[in-house]
Amino acid sequence: MEEPQQEQEQPLGPRVSVIIVSFHRAKALRRCLEALNKSQESDRLQIIVLDPGAHDTTPEWDLEFPEIVFLRIPRNFGATKALNIGIRSAKAGLLLFLDPAIEVRPDAIPRLATLLEETPDAGAVCPLLVDSEGNPFPQVRSLPDRDTLWRLWQDESAIPASAPQTIERATAIEYPGRKALLIRRVFLKGMNYFDERYGEWGADLELAFQIRHASKKAYLIPHVQVLDHSFVDSKPTWNSAQRALLAADRLNGVSHFLSKRAGLLAGILIRIQAVFFMLVRALILHEPAYSWSLLSALLGGHKIDGSQTAL
Repeated sequence: MEEPQQEQEQPLGPRVSVIIVSFHRAKALRRCLEALNKSQESDRLQIIVLDPGAHDTTPEWDLEFPEIVFLRIPRNFGATKALNIGIRSAKAGLLLFLDPAIEVRPDAIPRLATLLEETPDAGAVCPLLVDSEGNPFPQVRSLPDRDTLWRLWQDESAIPASAPQTIERATAIEYPGRKALLIRRVFLKGMNYFDERYGEWGADLELAFQIRHASKKAYLIPHVQVLDHSFVDSKPTWNSAQRALLAADRLNGVSHFLSKRAGLLAGILIRIQAVFFMLVRALILHEPAYSWSLLSALLGGHKIDGSQTAL
């Protein structure tokens, strides 16, 4: 009598889909991917790299990193649309948004995944960002008020951040950003993904608001640490037109966020204020090339959406 054949075990699908948007960050991206390949449970990771404008990766990267999905977007449509493409390409129930400057430690992703799965009130979790000597970086931020939003469209660093007051226990933070953020895919589907009226800037602010609106919390997990090379990596050098477009995109994000949260008039008013503010700066010849470029971008309602030529 023949013994019944044992059913072959089906391979497990990915537990976490890692989504990385990289624009002019090739050196950092390579370091980031090499660290991900050394992760524990790497066979349970799906790694998706969004390359807007095909500035960072080449077909040779497909051979060098055969397990990684490279999605080369023909133009820079902004991080918001790129993130949505990544989310729709993801197969796992957990999504990790990761900045190219982040170098994960081998145990970081499995530990974060377990913590998120076992914490019902967690909308998202993020690790502690540290430098090469283990010193924590400022990453605790509150949702910005209107005054902060006004400063922010002019200066991307205007939202104040502080280091965690304690590294002994998990801490709920209002605005975790997306440098290294693990979240359930079903939550993003529930908010109908990211609103693509945002361009490059604004999606992470919207997500922070949605987590709080759903009575969930974003937890900073201090005993899970990753290296953040943002402050030592070389930064792109933008010309006046590129800086102006980036500022106009931030204003678009600020205006859109205010329109959704404080009413349409609030969003319109900050746009009008910004136009008059830049008109005065242009007339007094304060950084004239930048000021006139930004004034033109503001009057045109420009954002990073693929139609621009500067980026």
